[in-house]
Amino acid sequence: MLTQNLVSTRLVLSCLETEHATETYRAWMVNPVVNQYLETRFIQPTIQSLREYISAMRESSHSYLFGIFLGTNGPHVGNIKLGPLSSVHASAAIGLLLGERDAWGKGIASEAIGVISEWALGNLGLEKLNAGSYSQNAGSVRAFEKNGFRIEGVQRRQVRLPDGTRDDVILLGKTRLDVDQ
Repeated sequence: MLTQNLVSTRLVLSCLETEHATETYRAWMVNPVVNQYLETRFIQPTIQSLREYISAMRESSHSYLFGIFLGTNGPHVGNIKLGPLSSVHASAAIGLLLGERDAWGKGIASEAIGVISEWALGNLGLEKLNAGSYSQNAGSVRAFEKNGFRIEGVQRRQVRLPDGTRDDVILLGKTRLDVDQ
């Protein structure tokens, strides 16, 4: 279990604790604007199920779930997950939720991606990071691209949106070589 925080100019990424499973967090997960690009939009979590998820992530040997906090004592505005990690391939996926809509459009997602990418490629010694984003979630794609991720492919009409239409999934990746160049 990781005990250190990952810190940037404005953010502290801290491993979530079960007490972070608040009504505010649950409200993010059921808000149709916040969750429109999340696969979790199909479930209705409870505080208890969020606590169980956080506990499972804390006990996991292959995934890390960080809360995104504004500063040392600032509010919890979202989460970023690294995992599952593949020790065989030295790779992992990044997933992101920015739940507080007041935090949107301020570069917070980009900053969080930068912090976790640096830690994963540096401290953890990973060689490759992957991410995926619905194509309509242009802000997410931009946040990854700002951190050196490249579009590696498109899964055409991969997902169904809440309104029933189909959308592509943009596959992004970043390698250690991208950092070293």
